[in-house]
Amino acid sequence: MRRDNERWLEVASELTDRIGGLVRDVIPPDAQRHLLNAQRELLTALFLIYEHQAGARRSSTPKKRAGRRPTVAPPKSRVRKIEID
Repeated sequence: MRRDNERWLEVASELTDRIGGLVRDVIPPDAQRHLLNAQRELLTALFLIYEHQAGARRSSTPKKRAGRRPTVAPPKSRVRKIEID
């Protein structure tokens, strides 16, 4: 199994190198910088989303509360009947 993973990593690395070379040949330098910045922003956003979700899961453990919970009135309905003539 480990060999399969290493082989997939090699294939992915080789593919990345070939596509990178193709991108350098076809796409202008300004567009390359723009794409790299967009990629960096996307990866940062994905990382932050993951961290937020992981943090929410860690803090969702039930906490014991001391005393009674205060009673809260049910929320008022925003739906109203409108009379039409």
